[in-house]
Amino acid sequence: MIEGVNGLENMFKFLDENQYVIEELTDAIVVIDTEGKITHINKRALELLEVSHENAVGKAMLSVYPESKLNQTVTTQKVERNIRLSVHNRVCIASRVPLFKENRVIGAISIFDDITRIEQMSSRIEADRSEMSILKTILEIAYDGIVVVDVNGYITMISDAYKKFIGIGDDQVIGKHVTEIIENTRMHIVAQTGIPEVNDFQEIHGDYMMATRIPYYVDGKIAGAIGKVIFRNVSELQNINKKFSRVEKDLKNLRSEISSLHRAKYNLNQIITGNEEINKLKNYVNKLAHSKSSVLIQGESGTGKELFAHAIHLSSHRREMPFIKVNCAAIPEHLLESELFGYEKGSFTGADKNGRIGKFELADQGTIFLDEIGDMPLQMQAKILRVLQEGEVERIGSNTPRQVDVRIIAATNRNLKTMVEEKSFREDLYYRLNVINLMIPPLRERKEDIILLSNHFIDLLNQENHGKLKGLSEKTQMQLFSYDWKGNIRELKNVIERAYNIIEGEEFVQPWHLPAHINSGKYVTNSEPLKELVDAAEKKIILERLIAFKGNKSKTAADLGISRMALHKKLEKYDMK
Repeated sequence: MIEGVNGLENMFKFLDENQYVIEELTDAIVVIDTEGKITHINKRALELLEVSHENAVGKAMLSVYPESKLNQTVTTQKVERNIRLSVHNRVCIASRVPLFKENRVIGAISIFDDITRIEQMSSRIEADRSEMSILKTILEIAYDGIVVVDVNGYITMISDAYKKFIGIGDDQVIGKHVTEIIENTRMHIVAQTGIPEVNDFQEIHGDYMMATRIPYYVDGKIAGAIGKVIFRNVSELQNINKKFSRVEKDLKNLRSEISSLHRAKYNLNQIITGNEEINKLKNYVNKLAHSKSSVLIQGESGTGKELFAHAIHLSSHRREMPFIKVNCAAIPEHLLESELFGYEKGSFTGADKNGRIGKFELADQGTIFLDEIGDMPLQMQAKILRVLQEGEVERIGSNTPRQVDVRIIAATNRNLKTMVEEKSFREDLYYRLNVINLMIPPLRERKEDIILLSNHFIDLLNQENHGKLKGLSEKTQMQLFSYDWKGNIRELKNVIERAYNIIEGEEFVQPWHLPAHINSGKYVTNSEPLKELVDAAEKKIILERLIAFKGNKSKTAADLGISRMALHKKLEKYDMK
C-alpha cells in the first residue's frame, strides 16, 4: 500500500505514461486532484463503481461515488489504511493516501477492492468452527459410542466413550481407516453405498452390540457416515426389555384392578321405562356417550340420575376405565379437597405417611361422577373449574400440576341457575358443566312406569330370595297409580321391598301391604280409568319391542315373556295387526 508520496514532481505524468500498469493491477485505483476531480481510474475501479471511463475521468469524485471520503484525505492530508466501506452493496476495504509535490498537496489516491466473498467465507469458517466445537463437546460427553468417517472410511471424529471402550487414544484413531480400529465394522461400506443400517448386531470384544450407521451429505453429495454403538450386550438388552415388559404388564393389571374396583354397573338396557321422554333421553345418551364434553344431569331426588351417569360411561369408549363416584354432600368440607385431589406425604397432621391419590387421578382415562354438585363449597368449585379448563390437578402440599384425562358428569336436584343468580354457585363452572344437559322427569310425570318398575323390582327380589311373588293386585296398582311419589323411583323401590318382606303366603301384593300414607284411601283422581292407563302402557311397550325386533313376532313374544299366540291376541285387541 502507498503510505505517502513526497517530491514526486512527475507523478501525474508518470501515471499518464504508465496507465497500462495500473490497468493490470487487480486492486481498484482512483486518483483525484485538489478540486476533487478524478484524474486517473483503472478498469477494476470502473467495475466496482459501476461507471464508464467517460463518466469518470474529469468528473467530481462525489458525483461518481457520493459516499467517498477521498476529498477529505486532500484536506486532512492523513493516510488511512484498511477502511471498510460499502460500494453498491459490496463490502470493500480501502486505503487512502494524500499526494504531495514540493511539500504541497496536489491530490489523493485510493486503492480498494471487493472482499465480500472473503467475508462470507470467513463467516462460514467461523460458523463451521462453532459447530465443530459443539459437536466435539457432544462427542466428549456422549455415553454411547459414536464415530464419524469420511467417504473413504477414514475416522474424522470419535467419542471419548468409544475410545475408552476400545482402549486407544485420540492420536491412534483420527486419520486411521475404520477397519483398523473397530472390528467387524461396516462404516466404510455405508459411507460408500449411502444405505443406512439401523439396529444391526455387531460383535465387539466377544459381545454382540446394537449398532446404527447413517450416511451424511454435504452440498447434496455423500461425505461419509456416522455410527452409533450402544454399549450393552444383546442378552442384557433382552433382560432390560423383559423387565420393561413386566413393569408394563403390572401397570396394565393395576389399571385393570382399579377399573374393576370402580366399575359402572348400569347400562341403558337396565333403565326400565315405557315413557316417551325417558326413551328420548336414552337415545340422546347413545349419541353423546363418545363425546368428551362434560354432562350435567338434573332432576328430583330418586329419579335415576346416577343410573344415567353409569349408562353414559358404559356407552362410551372409556367403558373399560374407572368410573369414580363422589357424593359432594356426604364428604365434610374440610376433607373434600384431599378426597378429590389427594395429598403429598406430610402435607398436614394426620396425613398418610405415603401420601394419597385423589379421586380425579383415580379416574384418569375414565369418568368421575360428581353427585350433588350443588352442595359443593364455592372455594372447591374454583378447583373443579381448573380441572375442566386445564385438564390438570394439584395435590395438597405439591407445587407440581398433574395432567389428567377425565370426563366429568355432575348431577344435582337443585336449581343451579337460581343458585348462580344468588351467587352461591359459580357462573363459569355452571356453563362449563352444562355443555350437555339431561333433565330427568319425576315419576309422577311418567305414571306408565309405575307398574312396569314395580314388577321389575319384584322380579329382582324373587331372584335374590328365590321367591314366587307374582306381582301386584289390581287394587294395589290403583293405589300406586294414585300416589304422588315425591321420593320418585327410590321411594317406589322402598315401598315394593317393604311389601315383599311382610307378605305371608299371598301371590300378589295387596293394598294392606303398602305403607299407611299410601294405603289411606285418599286417591288422586284421574279422568282415565286404571284399565285404560294399563292398556295404553301395554300397547306402547309392545309397539316398542316390535320396532326393536323389526317386526319379528317370535322374538318380540320371547322378549315380553309371553307366547306367540298371546302376542297375536294382544295385537288384535289393540288393533295393531
